[in-house]
Amino acid sequence: MSTDQFLTKDERDALMEVVSKKSRSRSISSGVFKDEAQSYDLTSQDYAINNLLPVLETIHERFAHRLRISLFDLLRRDLMVTVGAIEKRSYTDLTTSLSVPCSVNVIDMAPLSGPALLIFDQELIFMIVDTFFGGTGRLYKSPSARAFTTTETRFIQRLIELSFRCLEEAWEPFATLKCAREGSESKPQFITALNPTETLAVSSVHVGRDNIAGILHLALPYSILEPIRKTLLNSLHKEHPNPNPQLTARLREGIQDSQVETHCYLAGFELSLNELLELKVGDVIPVDIPNIATLQVENVPVYRGSYGVAQGWRALRIEQALGRPGQLAAHSAPSTDFSPFEVKN
Repeated sequence: MSTDQFLTKDERDALMEVVSKKSRSRSISSGVFKDEAQSYDLTSQDYAINNLLPVLETIHERFAHRLRISLFDLLRRDLMVTVGAIEKRSYTDLTTSLSVPCSVNVIDMAPLSGPALLIFDQELIFMIVDTFFGGTGRLYKSPSARAFTTTETRFIQRLIELSFRCLEEAWEPFATLKCAREGSESKPQFITALNPTETLAVSSVHVGRDNIAGILHLALPYSILEPIRKTLLNSLHKEHPNPNPQLTARLREGIQDSQVETHCYLAGFELSLNELLELKVGDVIPVDIPNIATLQVENVPVYRGSYGVAQGWRALRIEQALGRPGQLAAHSAPSTDFSPFEVKN
């Protein structure tokens, strides 16, 4: 049936004109708002995790350092352990990126509330097992997916215990943790302990030797970090000293053996630029030298005493120890030694 029976030509033209005006206004409005700022929810999990990234990266680096030492104790071979960046990923994105089989372990990090994930990929497990028995670390996996053998399962348990110790030590300056395993699966899709919609802070550690490498993942849901969020943020403004007596002794010895520049400030005078330019050979500048001189170390007044001669050497007899550098501003002076002199060639 033709549309001419319902609409006249003028009516059709009017409708087409309205449609064309709406399309033009839509294109103009979309162009106006294209480059403008978009709203951002400051209460979202992405924003909260971004604030915690610096302290989480510090903990992650401490964990990787201790993991390298622990793996050396286990395998008696130095492996390359490199730290990956912390990523914000969804649970679904993480699980779909893992190859099967892999060791996905649901862990509890008391007093943090809620489960976390500790994941070893198959390359890491195969490399650790082969290296332990004196192999080259080659991958001996079969083309088809298979379950882990009894030997591989035992090494997974040792890796979990080793990782727990490293985690507890890495978190020690920030929180006292006690890690425990709640369950494990070789197929990530069977893990249902976490909320699939929750944002995870995923940190990765690459462990390798020669041309072979495996990855360890630690996935922390934001919900378990929320109770200690304030503590973690406050720790960014604190220094966490490492109580290492051996390192402290070496630093003390190094500081005591360092060379410092000292000057004995006797007296000073001021000249204008015009007076300085008028000086000629033979002119004498009178200077009043006091009986007390100041000893400066790196331009910081440290001691005061009498200036004189001892055993044929010009010497300073220490009579007064000055205060801390911040209290000595009134005593600061140029470090050049001054005495009555005659201008010569």
